[in-house]
Amino acid sequence: MKAITHLLILSFVNIVAIAQNVGIGTNNPTGPLSFASQLGNKLVFFGDGNTNHYGIGIQGGLLQLYSDAAAANIGFGFGRSGAFNERARINNSGLDGMYLNGRLHLRNGDPANAGGGGGVWLYNTNNTAQIGFMGTQNNQNIGFFGGPGLWGFTYDVINSRVGIGNNTPNAPLAFGATLGKKITLYPGTLGDAGFGMAGNRLQIYADNLNADVAIGYDAAGVFNERFAFKPNGALALSGSTGTAGQYLRSNGSGAATWGTPAKPNVSIFNQTGNTSFNSNLLEVEINGLNGVFFISSPSTVVFGGNLNIVSANAIATSYGYVEIRIIEGLNNVVASARSTGSMDPIRKTSLHPTGAVVLRPGTYAMKAFFGRRNVPDLPSLSFVEAPSKVWVQVIPD
Repeated sequence: MKAITHLLILSFVNIVAIAQNVGIGTNNPTGPLSFASQLGNKLVFFGDGNTNHYGIGIQGGLLQLYSDAAAANIGFGFGRSGAFNERARINNSGLDGMYLNGRLHLRNGDPANAGGGGGVWLYNTNNTAQIGFMGTQNNQNIGFFGGPGLWGFTYDVINSRVGIGNNTPNAPLAFGATLGKKITLYPGTLGDAGFGMAGNRLQIYADNLNADVAIGYDAAGVFNERFAFKPNGALALSGSTGTAGQYLRSNGSGAATWGTPAKPNVSIFNQTGNTSFNSNLLEVEINGLNGVFFISSPSTVVFGGNLNIVSANAIATSYGYVEIRIIEGLNNVVASARSTGSMDPIRKTSLHPTGAVVLRPGTYAMKAFFGRRNVPDLPSLSFVEAPSKVWVQVIPD
Protein backbone atom coordinates (compact mmCIF):
# COMPACT_ATOMS: atom_id res chain seq x y z
CA MET A 1 0.00 0.00 0.00
CA LYS A 2 2.83 2.42 0.87
CA ALA A 3 4.43 1.76 -2.48
CA ILE A 4 1.25 2.59 -4.33
CA THR A 5 0.83 5.80 -2.33
CA HIS A 6 4.36 6.90 -3.16
CA LEU A 7 3.77 6.32 -6.86
CA LEU A 8 0.57 8.34 -6.80
CA ILE A 9 2.32 11.24 -5.07
CA LEU A 10 5.14 11.20 -7.58
CA SER A 11 2.67 11.17 -10.46
CA PHE A 12 0.69 14.07 -8.92
CA VAL A 13 3.62 16.48 -8.65
CA ASN A 14 4.87 15.36 -12.03
CA ILE A 15 8.48 15.02 -11.02
CA VAL A 16 10.59 13.30 -13.60
CA ALA A 17 14.22 12.43 -13.06
CA ILE A 18 16.06 12.14 -16.35
CA ALA A 19 19.83 12.02 -16.46
CA GLN A 20 19.98 13.56 -12.92
CA ASN A 21 17.76 16.57 -13.91
CA VAL A 22 14.60 17.09 -11.91
CA GLY A 23 11.49 18.62 -13.45
CA ILE A 24 8.62 20.15 -11.48
CA GLY A 25 5.63 20.60 -13.74
CA THR A 26 7.70 19.75 -16.80
CA ASN A 27 8.61 16.48 -18.48
CA ASN A 28 11.69 18.02 -20.07
CA PRO A 29 13.90 19.48 -17.33
CA THR A 30 16.83 21.45 -18.70
CA GLY A 31 18.77 21.78 -15.49
CA PRO A 32 19.31 20.00 -12.21
CA LEU A 33 15.98 21.55 -11.12
CA SER A 34 13.53 22.90 -13.71
CA PHE A 35 10.06 24.38 -13.33
CA ALA A 36 7.26 24.53 -15.86
CA SER A 37 7.13 27.62 -18.08
CA GLN A 38 4.27 29.14 -16.12
CA LEU A 39 3.90 32.45 -14.29
CA GLY A 40 3.39 32.66 -10.54
CA ASN A 41 5.10 31.38 -7.43
CA LYS A 42 8.00 29.02 -7.96
CA LEU A 43 9.46 28.54 -4.51
CA VAL A 44 7.71 29.27 -1.23
CA PHE A 45 10.16 29.38 1.66
CA PHE A 46 7.77 30.46 4.40
CA GLY A 47 3.98 30.82 4.50
CA ASP A 48 1.11 29.09 2.79
CA GLY A 49 -0.87 29.68 -0.35
CA ASN A 50 -3.60 31.70 1.35
CA THR A 51 -1.31 34.48 2.64
CA ASN A 52 1.77 36.38 1.55
CA HIS A 53 4.97 34.48 1.96
CA TYR A 54 8.71 34.48 1.41
CA GLY A 55 9.68 33.08 -1.93
CA ILE A 56 10.62 33.36 -5.58
CA GLY A 57 8.23 33.89 -8.44
CA ILE A 58 7.98 34.72 -12.13
CA GLN A 59 5.90 37.35 -13.94
CA GLY A 60 6.19 38.64 -17.49
CA GLY A 61 9.82 39.71 -17.98
CA LEU A 62 10.39 39.76 -14.21
CA LEU A 63 12.08 37.45 -11.71
CA GLN A 64 10.59 38.12 -8.28
CA LEU A 65 12.24 37.78 -4.88
CA TYR A 66 9.87 38.74 -2.08
CA SER A 67 9.05 38.73 1.59
CA ASP A 68 5.60 38.48 3.09
CA ALA A 69 5.05 42.07 4.34
CA ALA A 70 6.21 45.68 3.98
CA ALA A 71 7.98 45.44 7.32
CA ALA A 72 9.94 42.39 6.14
CA ASN A 73 13.08 43.23 4.21
CA ILE A 74 15.39 41.27 1.94
CA GLY A 75 19.06 40.91 2.77
CA PHE A 76 22.10 39.84 0.77
CA GLY A 77 25.33 38.62 2.24
CA PHE A 78 27.22 35.54 3.28
CA GLY A 79 27.30 32.96 6.04
CA ARG A 80 24.16 31.11 7.09
CA SER A 81 20.78 31.99 8.44
CA GLY A 82 21.79 31.98 12.07
CA ALA A 83 25.13 33.70 11.41
CA PHE A 84 24.41 36.02 8.49
CA ASN A 85 26.81 38.74 7.36
CA GLU A 86 24.76 41.34 5.53
CA ARG A 87 26.21 43.39 2.67
CA ALA A 88 23.06 44.83 1.18
CA ARG A 89 19.43 45.17 2.17
CA ILE A 90 16.28 46.04 0.26
CA ASN A 91 13.74 47.89 2.41
CA ASN A 92 10.15 47.23 1.47
CA SER A 93 8.78 50.43 3.06
CA GLY A 94 9.77 54.02 3.80
CA LEU A 95 11.90 56.54 1.90
CA ASP A 96 15.08 54.49 2.13
CA GLY A 97 14.82 51.65 -0.36
CA MET A 98 18.24 50.08 0.01
CA TYR A 99 21.19 49.90 2.34
CA LEU A 100 24.63 48.92 1.07
CA ASN A 101 27.61 48.03 3.23
CA GLY A 102 30.44 48.93 0.89
CA ARG A 103 30.98 50.88 -2.27
CA LEU A 104 28.80 50.71 -5.33
CA HIS A 105 30.49 50.40 -8.72
CA LEU A 106 28.42 51.66 -11.64
CA ARG A 107 29.53 50.72 -15.13
CA ASN A 108 28.35 51.42 -18.63
CA GLY A 109 25.48 49.05 -19.21
CA ASP A 110 25.92 49.28 -23.00
CA PRO A 111 29.63 49.51 -23.87
CA ALA A 112 28.70 49.97 -27.53
CA ASN A 113 27.06 53.28 -26.56
CA ALA A 114 29.87 55.75 -25.83
CA GLY A 115 27.44 58.12 -24.11
CA GLY A 116 26.00 55.48 -21.84
CA GLY A 117 28.24 55.76 -18.81
CA GLY A 118 27.25 54.56 -15.37
CA GLY A 119 25.00 56.69 -13.25
CA VAL A 120 21.71 57.11 -11.42
CA TRP A 121 18.44 58.53 -12.76
CA LEU A 122 16.39 60.51 -10.26
CA TYR A 123 12.58 60.77 -10.41
CA ASN A 124 10.22 63.39 -9.07
CA THR A 125 8.43 62.82 -5.76
CA ASN A 126 5.40 61.35 -7.55
CA ASN A 127 7.55 58.85 -9.44
CA THR A 128 5.95 60.03 -12.68
CA ALA A 129 8.95 61.51 -14.51
CA GLN A 130 12.72 61.55 -14.58
CA ILE A 131 14.01 64.97 -13.53
CA GLY A 132 17.75 64.42 -13.49
CA PHE A 133 20.71 62.16 -13.88
CA MET A 134 23.98 62.00 -12.05
CA GLY A 135 26.83 60.00 -13.44
CA THR A 136 29.31 59.79 -16.30
CA GLN A 137 29.07 62.29 -19.17
CA ASN A 138 32.05 61.05 -21.17
CA ASN A 139 35.53 59.64 -20.63
CA GLN A 140 36.58 62.88 -18.87
CA ASN A 141 33.59 64.33 -17.05
CA ILE A 142 31.14 63.22 -14.42
CA GLY A 143 28.30 65.44 -13.32
CA PHE A 144 24.60 66.24 -13.12
CA PHE A 145 22.25 66.29 -16.10
CA GLY A 146 18.81 67.87 -16.23
CA GLY A 147 16.79 70.94 -17.11
CA PRO A 148 17.51 73.42 -19.91
CA GLY A 149 21.21 73.50 -19.02
CA LEU A 150 21.53 69.73 -19.64
CA TRP A 151 24.97 68.95 -18.17
CA GLY A 152 24.80 72.01 -15.91
CA PHE A 153 27.36 70.83 -13.36
CA THR A 154 30.41 68.77 -14.32
CA TYR A 155 33.69 67.67 -12.81
CA ASP A 156 36.70 67.14 -15.05
CA VAL A 157 38.38 64.11 -13.46
CA ILE A 158 41.51 64.43 -15.60
CA ASN A 159 42.31 68.04 -14.65
CA SER A 160 40.38 68.22 -11.33
CA ARG A 161 38.24 71.14 -12.46
CA VAL A 162 34.60 71.99 -11.81
CA GLY A 163 32.37 73.50 -14.46
CA ILE A 164 29.03 75.22 -13.87
CA GLY A 165 27.36 75.63 -17.22
CA ASN A 166 30.75 74.78 -18.70
CA ASN A 167 31.66 71.26 -19.80
CA THR A 168 35.29 72.19 -20.54
CA PRO A 169 36.40 74.11 -17.42
CA ASN A 170 39.80 75.80 -17.75
CA ALA A 171 40.19 76.71 -14.06
CA PRO A 172 39.49 74.99 -10.71
CA LEU A 173 36.01 76.56 -10.95
CA ALA A 174 34.72 77.83 -14.29
CA PHE A 175 31.34 79.24 -15.31
CA GLY A 176 29.68 79.27 -18.69
CA ALA A 177 29.99 82.22 -21.07
CA THR A 178 26.65 83.77 -20.12
CA LEU A 179 25.75 87.14 -18.60
CA GLY A 180 23.85 87.64 -15.36
CA LYS A 181 24.32 86.55 -11.78
CA LYS A 182 27.08 84.00 -11.23
CA ILE A 183 27.39 83.55 -7.46
CA THR A 184 24.78 84.57 -4.88
CA LEU A 185 26.38 84.70 -1.44
CA TYR A 186 23.30 86.00 0.37
CA PRO A 187 19.77 86.15 -1.07
CA GLY A 188 18.27 89.25 0.54
CA THR A 189 14.69 90.48 0.54
CA LEU A 190 15.50 93.50 -1.66
CA GLY A 191 18.32 92.00 -3.72
CA ASP A 192 21.17 89.54 -3.61
CA ALA A 193 24.77 89.86 -2.50
CA GLY A 194 27.26 88.23 -4.83
CA PHE A 195 28.99 88.34 -8.20
CA GLY A 196 27.70 88.75 -11.72
CA MET A 197 28.65 89.57 -15.28
CA ALA A 198 27.35 92.24 -17.64
CA GLY A 199 28.70 93.29 -21.01
CA ASN A 200 32.43 93.92 -20.51
CA ARG A 201 31.87 94.34 -16.77
CA LEU A 202 32.50 92.27 -13.63
CA GLN A 203 29.89 93.08 -11.00
CA ILE A 204 30.36 92.80 -7.22
CA TYR A 205 27.24 93.82 -5.35
CA ALA A 206 25.59 93.96 -1.96
CA ASP A 207 21.95 93.13 -1.35
CA ASN A 208 20.38 96.54 -0.61
CA LEU A 209 20.91 100.30 -0.86
CA ASN A 210 22.36 100.49 2.68
CA ALA A 211 24.90 97.68 2.30
CA ASP A 212 28.63 98.12 1.70
CA VAL A 213 31.08 96.04 -0.29
CA ALA A 214 34.15 95.59 1.90
CA ILE A 215 37.65 94.26 1.20
CA GLY A 216 39.99 93.10 3.96
CA TYR A 217 41.45 89.99 5.56
CA ASP A 218 40.41 87.35 8.04
CA ALA A 219 42.28 86.83 11.29
CA ALA A 220 41.08 83.83 13.30
CA GLY A 221 37.51 84.36 12.20
CA VAL A 222 37.53 88.15 12.66
CA PHE A 223 37.19 90.30 9.54
CA ASN A 224 39.57 93.24 9.32
CA GLU A 225 38.36 95.86 6.86
CA ARG A 226 40.79 97.77 4.68
CA PHE A 227 38.52 99.20 1.99
CA ALA A 228 34.77 99.53 1.68
CA PHE A 229 32.64 100.88 -1.13
CA LYS A 230 29.55 102.62 0.15
CA PRO A 231 26.27 102.32 -1.79
CA ASN A 232 26.32 106.09 -2.44
CA GLY A 233 29.72 105.77 -4.16
CA ALA A 234 31.90 106.86 -1.23
CA LEU A 235 35.16 105.01 -0.53
CA ALA A 236 36.02 104.10 3.06
CA LEU A 237 39.62 103.46 4.06
CA SER A 238 39.97 101.39 7.25
CA GLY A 239 36.46 102.51 8.16
CA SER A 240 36.96 106.21 7.41
CA THR A 241 35.53 108.03 4.41
CA GLY A 242 37.88 110.98 4.98
CA THR A 243 36.83 114.54 4.23
CA ALA A 244 35.91 116.30 1.02
CA GLY A 245 38.93 117.06 -1.15
CA GLN A 246 41.21 114.40 0.34
CA TYR A 247 42.93 111.81 -1.80
CA LEU A 248 44.07 108.20 -1.34
CA ARG A 249 47.76 108.31 -0.52
CA SER A 250 50.18 105.41 -0.86
CA ASN A 251 52.61 104.91 2.00
CA GLY A 252 54.78 102.36 0.22
CA SER A 253 54.72 99.07 2.09
CA GLY A 254 52.65 100.68 4.85
CA ALA A 255 48.88 101.04 4.91
CA ALA A 256 47.37 103.59 2.57
CA THR A 257 45.88 106.68 4.22
CA TRP A 258 43.78 109.67 3.36
CA GLY A 259 45.88 112.66 2.38
CA THR A 260 45.08 116.35 2.09
CA PRO A 261 46.56 117.89 -1.05
CA ALA A 262 48.70 120.94 -0.49
CA LYS A 263 47.24 123.88 -2.31
CA PRO A 264 49.52 125.03 -5.06
CA ASN A 265 51.51 128.07 -4.00
CA VAL A 266 52.24 129.76 -7.30
CA SER A 267 54.60 132.68 -7.37
CA ILE A 268 53.32 134.97 -10.09
CA PHE A 269 55.21 138.16 -9.22
CA ASN A 270 58.69 138.54 -7.80
CA GLN A 271 60.12 141.99 -8.38
CA THR A 272 63.44 143.45 -7.25
CA GLY A 273 64.11 147.15 -7.62
CA ASN A 274 66.37 150.05 -6.70
CA THR A 275 65.22 153.61 -7.09
CA SER A 276 65.79 156.98 -5.47
CA PHE A 277 63.33 159.81 -4.99
CA ASN A 278 62.80 163.02 -3.07
CA SER A 279 60.74 162.37 0.02
CA ASN A 280 59.65 165.93 0.72
CA LEU A 281 56.18 164.64 -0.28
CA LEU A 282 54.01 162.95 2.26
CA GLU A 283 53.72 159.81 0.08
CA VAL A 284 55.23 158.71 -3.17
CA GLU A 285 54.96 155.54 -5.29
CA ILE A 286 58.20 153.59 -5.48
CA ASN A 287 59.02 153.15 -9.13
CA GLY A 288 60.39 149.78 -10.18
CA LEU A 289 58.46 147.84 -7.53
CA ASN A 290 55.11 147.39 -9.26
CA GLY A 291 53.43 145.08 -11.75
CA VAL A 292 50.19 143.56 -13.03
CA PHE A 293 48.96 139.98 -12.53
CA PHE A 294 45.89 137.89 -13.50
CA ILE A 295 44.06 135.07 -11.66
CA SER A 296 41.62 132.73 -13.42
CA SER A 297 39.76 131.28 -10.44
CA PRO A 298 38.87 132.36 -6.90
CA SER A 299 42.14 132.33 -4.99
CA THR A 300 43.93 133.42 -1.87
CA VAL A 301 46.55 135.99 -2.79
CA VAL A 302 49.49 136.37 -0.42
CA PHE A 303 51.75 139.40 -0.95
CA GLY A 304 54.61 141.12 0.80
CA GLY A 305 57.99 142.74 0.48
CA ASN A 306 61.43 143.28 1.91
CA LEU A 307 62.29 146.95 1.49
CA ASN A 308 65.51 148.63 2.64
CA ILE A 309 65.14 152.36 3.37
CA VAL A 310 67.96 154.85 3.94
CA SER A 311 67.38 158.54 4.65
CA ALA A 312 70.08 161.04 3.66
CA ASN A 313 70.52 164.77 4.39
CA ALA A 314 67.96 164.58 7.21
CA ILE A 315 68.69 166.87 10.13
CA ALA A 316 66.92 164.59 12.58
CA THR A 317 65.45 161.18 12.65
CA SER A 318 62.05 160.98 11.04
CA TYR A 319 59.47 158.23 10.86
CA GLY A 320 58.18 156.70 7.68
CA TYR A 321 56.42 153.67 6.27
CA VAL A 322 56.26 151.45 3.21
CA GLU A 323 52.93 150.07 2.00
CA ILE A 324 52.11 147.46 -0.61
CA ARG A 325 48.67 147.68 -2.21
CA ILE A 326 46.64 145.29 -4.39
CA ILE A 327 44.55 147.37 -6.78
CA GLU A 328 41.62 146.31 -8.96
CA GLY A 329 40.72 148.46 -11.90
CA LEU A 330 41.95 152.03 -11.90
CA ASN A 331 42.30 152.74 -8.23
CA ASN A 332 40.21 150.25 -6.19
CA VAL A 333 42.46 149.11 -3.34
CA VAL A 334 41.26 145.61 -2.34
CA ALA A 335 44.08 144.85 0.08
CA SER A 336 47.13 146.54 1.60
CA ALA A 337 49.96 145.85 4.02
CA ARG A 338 52.06 148.53 5.81
CA SER A 339 55.26 148.44 7.82
CA THR A 340 56.55 151.48 9.81
CA GLY A 341 60.03 152.34 11.03
CA SER A 342 62.46 155.19 11.77
CA MET A 343 64.27 156.78 8.85
CA ASP A 344 67.69 157.30 10.39
CA PRO A 345 70.24 159.26 8.33
CA ILE A 346 73.00 156.97 9.40
CA ARG A 347 71.76 153.39 9.10
CA LYS A 348 69.59 151.36 6.77
CA THR A 349 66.10 150.38 7.90
CA SER A 350 64.47 147.11 6.62
CA LEU A 351 60.67 146.96 6.54
CA HIS A 352 58.63 143.83 5.80
CA PRO A 353 54.96 144.43 5.05
CA THR A 354 52.89 141.27 4.35
CA GLY A 355 49.23 140.58 3.75
CA ALA A 356 46.67 138.18 2.24
CA VAL A 357 43.30 138.52 0.57
CA VAL A 358 40.78 136.26 -1.22
CA LEU A 359 40.16 137.57 -4.72
CA ARG A 360 37.78 136.71 -7.52
CA PRO A 361 39.07 136.06 -11.05
CA GLY A 362 40.37 139.17 -12.76
CA THR A 363 43.33 141.48 -13.45
CA TYR A 364 45.08 143.24 -10.56
CA ALA A 365 48.01 145.58 -10.01
CA MET A 366 50.50 145.55 -7.18
CA LYS A 367 52.18 148.83 -6.17
CA ALA A 368 54.59 149.87 -3.41
CA PHE A 369 54.53 153.29 -1.69
CA PHE A 370 56.80 155.23 0.68
CA GLY A 371 55.44 157.85 3.04
CA ARG A 372 56.49 160.06 5.96
CA ARG A 373 54.54 160.15 9.16
CA ASN A 374 55.68 163.64 10.29
CA VAL A 375 55.15 166.87 8.38
CA PRO A 376 58.27 167.60 6.34
CA ASP A 377 60.18 170.67 7.38
CA LEU A 378 63.23 170.36 5.21
CA PRO A 379 63.61 168.36 2.04
CA SER A 380 65.70 165.24 2.44
CA LEU A 381 66.81 162.70 -0.09
CA SER A 382 65.74 159.10 0.53
CA PHE A 383 66.03 156.04 -1.65
CA VAL A 384 65.16 152.34 -1.79
CA GLU A 385 68.33 150.39 -1.77
CA ALA A 386 68.81 147.10 -3.59
CA PRO A 387 68.09 144.26 -3.06
CA SER A 388 64.62 145.48 -2.12
CA LYS A 389 61.91 143.05 -3.25
CA VAL A 390 58.14 142.67 -3.45
CA TRP A 391 56.26 139.44 -4.26
CA VAL A 392 52.79 138.00 -4.90
CA GLN A 393 51.77 134.33 -4.57
CA VAL A 394 48.42 132.78 -5.58
CA ILE A 395 46.84 129.80 -3.78
CA PRO A 396 43.75 128.61 -5.70
CA ASP A 397 40.80 127.57 -3.53
